[in-house]
Amino acid sequence: MSMYLGLIMFSCLVPFLWIIYVWVYPRKWRDKKLIFGVKNRAEFQEGEAAPEVDEIVRRRGGQAVMISISGTVISALLLLLRGMTVQTAAWTGFILLALFAAYVPYFLGNMEMKALKKKLGVQGEEGVTLVDLSNAGSVRALKPVRIWLPTILGAVTVILAVLVDLKVLPVAENWVVGSFLLTFVTATFFATGLLMLVLAFVFDRFKNEVISRDSAVNANYNRAKKKNFADMFVLSCWINYGFMICWMASFLFAYSDLLFMIALIAYMVLLFGGIFLFVLRNKKIEARYKKEITIVEDDDDLWIGGMFYYNPKDKRLNVEKRVGIGGTVNVAHPLGKLFMAFAGLSIIGAVACVVWIGMMEATPMRLYVENDAVVCHQLWDEYVIPADEITGSSLGNDLSKLHLARISGVGMDTMLKGNFIVEDQSGCKVFLWRGTMSYVVIRTKDRTYYVNSSDDNEVQEVYQWLSQQ
Repeated sequence: MSMYLGLIMFSCLVPFLWIIYVWVYPRKWRDKKLIFGVKNRAEFQEGEAAPEVDEIVRRRGGQAVMISISGTVISALLLLLRGMTVQTAAWTGFILLALFAAYVPYFLGNMEMKALKKKLGVQGEEGVTLVDLSNAGSVRALKPVRIWLPTILGAVTVILAVLVDLKVLPVAENWVVGSFLLTFVTATFFATGLLMLVLAFVFDRFKNEVISRDSAVNANYNRAKKKNFADMFVLSCWINYGFMICWMASFLFAYSDLLFMIALIAYMVLLFGGIFLFVLRNKKIEARYKKEITIVEDDDDLWIGGMFYYNPKDKRLNVEKRVGIGGTVNVAHPLGKLFMAFAGLSIIGAVACVVWIGMMEATPMRLYVENDAVVCHQLWDEYVIPADEITGSSLGNDLSKLHLARISGVGMDTMLKGNFIVEDQSGCKVFLWRGTMSYVVIRTKDRTYYVNSSDDNEVQEVYQWLSQQ
């Protein structure tokens, strides 16, 4: 499991770092609309200003390359780590650090470009800061049916998965059917598709960017950009749906961890391919309308570090990003403040999850008899099985031969705990330390328990007590 975690993290993080570098750091800056989040102006390309911009771009771009290379090398080294807790902690910390580091040269470049702009006394057009004068919010490019269709098909797939797990549809007979693992995976990807659906409509309603005094030029420019966004989200939804179908087929007829890894990597490659296609088309759009730009809006100071939009006069929540792909929130908006607070709490939550996993893996599992009952205890989890409820028990000597499918609870390289299907029997409670091969099966009227301890002696003592009852 830890090996798969490392491969998944590597295949996600490394391409993303290089996408950030290619998209964020301008090499041929004279052809770009933005330089580190500052609007590119004719003044930057004239006289002594041009060499200064050249130096800023060269220096910050070089730093970004080194960060991307370092991130790739360290990610490869992290693949050598073993152990779920160690891997999870290392990857969580490194991903947060790598994403922060990737944008540091951008922030510094933004500060230098704003300083240069101030030094040159450069100003752009003011007054046209929120909407196109005659096409305010009216340009739309997304045809709803294109994105609703894969979403509806995805919902049908989830329903089919539920019916298969409930064994209403006898499609296949294997240990996966009935574990609700198929339902969980399809529902997870369906939720991803719903997120893409929402984002598609949000992006289609971004404000129109003003580049010209000609409203027709503005309308065509914004329609082309929004269509590019729409096409990317529609493609992503179909890729997502295609993966759901492939995943269902593999679960039912050829389930294996290796197949899962191959499919997931293919899924990520296709999604990144869609993003790459979006980037290429966006570059063509910017090149096509470069000569049409007759208005340079002076709103650079509304973007903190070139990344965070803060404009109390703008009542909209969502705006298109100045850096990267997609949108961001207006931090001055009340909901924008809540969003940023939620993002901060999410980071804290991720760190807390790593700590929790570490505590789970480091704390021994206990199995003992107390007050005429078998007690399974670890941290705050405790199963208490009174003797008068036990109808039978047996001792197993090779945990590795048990066939377990988790329904809910914890499944780690070192331990299993929660509700499982064991040997095709549903409704089982599991409390097992994988380093201990022996285990006790305890049967009650309502359920079956598979339990052991981090200490094999405790397992033997509990079984002897049960044998005497």
